[in-house]
Amino acid sequence: ATGLDTGPEPEPCATLVQSKFFEYFSAAAVFPANASRCSWTLRNPDPRRYTLYMKVAKAPVPCDGPGRVHTYQFDSFLESTRTYLGLESFDEVLRLCDPSAPLAFLQAGKQFLQIQRQRPPLDGVPSRPPGPGDDFSVEYLVVGNRSPSRAACQMLCRWLDACLAGSRSSHPCGIMQTPCACLGGDAGPPVAGPPAPRGDVCLQDGVAGGPENCLTSLTQDRGGDSSAGGWKLWSLWGECTRDCGGGLHTRTHICLPLPVHGVACLGLEGRGGQRAATGTAGRTSSRSQSLRSTDARRREELGDELQQFGFPSPQTGDPAAEEWSPWSVCSSTCGEGWQTRTRFCVSSSYSTQCSGPLREQRQCNNSAVCPVHGAWDEWSPWSLCSSTCGRGFRDRTRTCRPPQFGGNPCEGPEKQTKFCNIALCPGRLDVDGNWNEWSSWSTCSASCSQGRQQRTRECNGPSYGGAECQGHWVETRDCFLQQCPVDGKWQAWAAWGSCSTTCGGGSQRRERACLGPFFGGTACQGPQEEYRQCSAQRCPEPHEICDEDNFGAVMWKETPAGEVAAVRCPRNATGLILRRCELDEEGIAYWESPTYIRCVSIDYRNIQMMTREHLAKAQRGLPGEGVSEVIQTLVEISQDGASYSGDLLSTIDVLRNMTEIFRRAYYSPTPGDVQNFVQIISNLLLEENRDKWEEARLVGPNAKELFRLVEDFVDVIGFRMKDLRDAYQVTDNLVLSIHKLPASRAMDISFPMKGWRATGDWAKVPEDRVTVSKSVFSTGLAEADDSSVFVVGTVLYRNLGSF
Repeated sequence: ATGLDTGPEPEPCATLVQSKFFEYFSAAAVFPANASRCSWTLRNPDPRRYTLYMKVAKAPVPCDGPGRVHTYQFDSFLESTRTYLGLESFDEVLRLCDPSAPLAFLQAGKQFLQIQRQRPPLDGVPSRPPGPGDDFSVEYLVVGNRSPSRAACQMLCRWLDACLAGSRSSHPCGIMQTPCACLGGDAGPPVAGPPAPRGDVCLQDGVAGGPENCLTSLTQDRGGDSSAGGWKLWSLWGECTRDCGGGLHTRTHICLPLPVHGVACLGLEGRGGQRAATGTAGRTSSRSQSLRSTDARRREELGDELQQFGFPSPQTGDPAAEEWSPWSVCSSTCGEGWQTRTRFCVSSSYSTQCSGPLREQRQCNNSAVCPVHGAWDEWSPWSLCSSTCGRGFRDRTRTCRPPQFGGNPCEGPEKQTKFCNIALCPGRLDVDGNWNEWSSWSTCSASCSQGRQQRTRECNGPSYGGAECQGHWVETRDCFLQQCPVDGKWQAWAAWGSCSTTCGGGSQRRERACLGPFFGGTACQGPQEEYRQCSAQRCPEPHEICDEDNFGAVMWKETPAGEVAAVRCPRNATGLILRRCELDEEGIAYWESPTYIRCVSIDYRNIQMMTREHLAKAQRGLPGEGVSEVIQTLVEISQDGASYSGDLLSTIDVLRNMTEIFRRAYYSPTPGDVQNFVQIISNLLLEENRDKWEEARLVGPNAKELFRLVEDFVDVIGFRMKDLRDAYQVTDNLVLSIHKLPASRAMDISFPMKGWRATGDWAKVPEDRVTVSKSVFSTGLAEADDSSVFVVGTVLYRNLGSF
């Protein structure tokens, strides 16, 4: 889309017109003489329903000086940048600075129609006063595409007639089509010079005027001097052909032939009737109406009542009324029903008040005939008993009036039978009862899926004291006609897809699947996919984006400031290398150093996963094996130092999980486990790991968390390790002692204690000595229980303060 800036200027003068359907103005009123850049913009309320038409009466002389008048139409206006989008120029159509064609017409189908005048000031030259070439006048109409008002069509058809009359190869008509049935007269030969106004063009003081002169009185004299031939004055309007519902007025005017040529008059004699041939000469010519109306092909079907100048096509009715809504669905699916439609009253600057109904109703008789179901007649009287003695039977019947037009058949039996026993027959022997034939199977109890059928039989007899019939009088069976229809059912929505853009506003899409329908069921109702907006944040400027960079044998892609780029760790590790793009003090983007805090070597990852498996078993109370081997393997790996800062975090996670394993009955720690645990802590504090600790502390553990981990380990060892009295471990980077002391024999603890190995190097000066008072171990009770103990752990770190 092409954009045209219309933002504020040092001397702004911009006019925006909206919510108006007709107006007239002059250039002097809209474009002040002392302004260097001005614009007048007309907004279409809805380009799908309305079309903009413009008539311009040009200045008598060409535009003077450097000033130029331009005409454009645009698709839309972007508020954030104050920019019109979708530019299309109309300069070649209107040619406002070319007075050779005094009138110009234009049709616009976009949302905005704009006239601009630019007069760049010249340095040191005072602005000149407006001249005759700067003045022009503009009229415009906003016409509905489907149901234009009668008054709008009358004016638009006059414009179209004048536009076609003045159309030349160098100045083509700018109106391409109209929603009105504009049925003009024949065209005479072209006349040299500017075309004279037609008899159906509104004139005021000898100059072609606008609708502000014509809409109030359509009976003015719009012709020339009658002595020179041509149309005379119009007669008064006749009576309306109807009292309500929309009719026709008719008026006439008389044609006086030209004294020299005797050419027939141009235009219509009857407002609503036939075109009169009043010329003395039989010479006529026709003009193509292919551009006059989009409904010209239907002109033969509209009848004589629509053959009038400027009558809306194909809608009839009140010019101020909005278009009718579609007819509603018939109230009955078969037989005779009713349909209704409604409309609203819309007032405009050129229409009268609404008249006529706002709601209409009509009968509708669908082609489908209503079904008539079958119906039973009354039962006949019971017949006489079939026997004069002994047991007999009597029956009765009824008749079904058959269904019509697809109705349901009669339901129920056509014949009923009952037994009768008038008297015993003399001299007869006993007769046992016997079954009659089974009746037919009944209709299935279900129209679809599984149902039941039954049939019956009657016992004939017994007579004279005989035995009753043996067996069942009714039988049932399963029946299955067809599968029942299953309607479609929406499944859950899928996850939202990726955004179409990373910034500036985009869209995401998700969809769902319809399960079914089956066996003739109804399909799922509603949309299958949904859209939503995303990435609404502002797009960064070029200086706010870190450029592509090849650093550390890795190619880093462009990344906006404030975001983190990620690439895969080297082959010997899993995870991602992270690198953040930031802004400096001047707002320029720059890359920070990459961090490997998310990279974990394969060996460390394997040990971490094995420890988690042992912890899961311990939480379920299962016996554990192989815990010591896991700790021993971690000692061997950590002796060479960590490859990445993520290895340190992985090791801390392993030690924390191992402490939880020791705390449970799953596994009892051994002295070797204690020694390996302390050695792993010492390996973490190797000098080779100093830079990795600096990186890990950004998101990982600090010194306090390491202290807490060791404290938990001392607590677990002191109470879970069997037969523990004292434990003492010395490594290159720390010294750890664990003592289990009875509460009744508490004493001060001083470090270093006598007999401890290699502690001389740890406490060379008095400031390095530590004393723990025995009052710390006091229970506060007068007599302490002999079974009460304290677990005391002392840890000295060689270089932790520098980490």
